[in-house]
Amino acid sequence: MKNDMIFPVTRIVAVIVVPFLWLAFLILFFFPDLTGERFAWAIKPHMTSFYIGAAYLGGSWLQANIAFGKRWHRVQAGFPAVTVFTASMLIATLLHWERFSLGTLAFNLWLILYIFSPFLISALWIYNRRSDSGAPEKSDVVVSAAARLITRLAGTVTLLFVASGFLYPDFFIRIWPWVLTPLTARVMAGWLSVIGVGAWMMASDSRWTAWRVFLESIFTGHILVLAAAVMNPADFSAGIFNWFTALVAILLITIFVFYLSMESQRRKNL
Repeated sequence: MKNDMIFPVTRIVAVIVVPFLWLAFLILFFFPDLTGERFAWAIKPHMTSFYIGAAYLGGSWLQANIAFGKRWHRVQAGFPAVTVFTASMLIATLLHWERFSLGTLAFNLWLILYIFSPFLISALWIYNRRSDSGAPEKSDVVVSAAARLITRLAGTVTLLFVASGFLYPDFFIRIWPWVLTPLTARVMAGWLSVIGVGAWMMASDSRWTAWRVFLESIFTGHILVLAAAVMNPADFSAGIFNWFTALVAILLITIFVFYLSMESQRRKNL
């Protein structure tokens, strides 16, 4: 039935996931010195912990919309993105097994989560996407072909960058503005893959309502990343003004301006 509904099983999984994302955010963002005991491995420096924690909080917004939202097409862009991310986390775990806090509750939860998530999330996407007729909402507006092309190009560049960093972590280690290890280089690549895959998914849908939630999630996570950078300049080897913080700032400004523009158009249709 193509009624754009989010199926109950999809909601249930999201309800289960949200508290874990909030817990990870609290530990990583507010207690970075305790990650060795309270998270899956000891993360250094603090900026890596802050980034991962902020990203989990942004992801929780997507999951909350899956759990309590009304329409499937508003959240579907996140499923392939999260599938690729969780698969990359599983691969990174297996490649760097010795770096983890083996035998702890935090690691066991991490391992269980990332063993099952790539398969479960992709299965839910395949199962639930049949409910989407492709029809726009009554107040919807069309994302221009130019905006979709730019988004697709940005996603392609991001994925090429991500693939390079994941396959050759020394590449990320050399260019990153704060210290990375081979494990955290691959973890950062995994998180950035969310943006790349998500950009491709959004660009494949001309409905503005299919973009909103994903953009809100990315904006939420990265505004916290920028705030963490401002509050933690000592972790940056060449100072806080660098290519990473510049790109994050450009991303946030672009999302903010684009979001306001599209919402302004949408309100005219109400």
